[in-house]
Amino acid sequence: MKKIVFSALGTFALSMSGVFAGVPLTGLYQTIDDETNMPKSIVMLYEYKDGDDSELAGRIVALYDEKGNISETLANPVKLADKVSGSPKYVGLDIIWGMEWDSDDKEYQDGKIMDPKKGKVYSSVIWQDNKDKVRVRGKIGPFGRTQTWNVLTVSDLPAEIQTIDTTNWKPIIRD
Repeated sequence: MKKIVFSALGTFALSMSGVFAGVPLTGLYQTIDDETNMPKSIVMLYEYKDGDDSELAGRIVALYDEKGNISETLANPVKLADKVSGSPKYVGLDIIWGMEWDSDDKEYQDGKIMDPKKGKVYSSVIWQDNKDKVRVRGKIGPFGRTQTWNVLTVSDLPAEIQTIDTTNWKPIIRD
């Protein structure tokens, strides 16, 4: 009888591990301008498959104007990232890719992040200190810069952003 109970518990635990195996930190985040301390963009962190691995990427889905209002979305991108190869529009640009979850350190690592204003690509680490913020660090060796991004509540955003479907997204890498 004990074998049956432990077997059933083991099967249940394995089936539940799939429920919680989703990629942490996916969702919408508000970036803040380092110089003005005003909202700069909204980035969607999304999961994609690279072979058998799940990885994290981030795509700009909206920009704010200087007054803090959303001025561009995926439906109406305008500004060009002229320092990035091909001069794509900022909105729709993948700025994070290849991030792998390290469950021991509880952070994403081994990926890349792009500064679209400069067109430069850096190594990156992403982690969460509390439920309302995520830390994003771009670095070269031990030197780098860490930004704090705010977790956004989907219901506070325009309908177009609330209904973004990332199911078939894969990052377009422009380095």
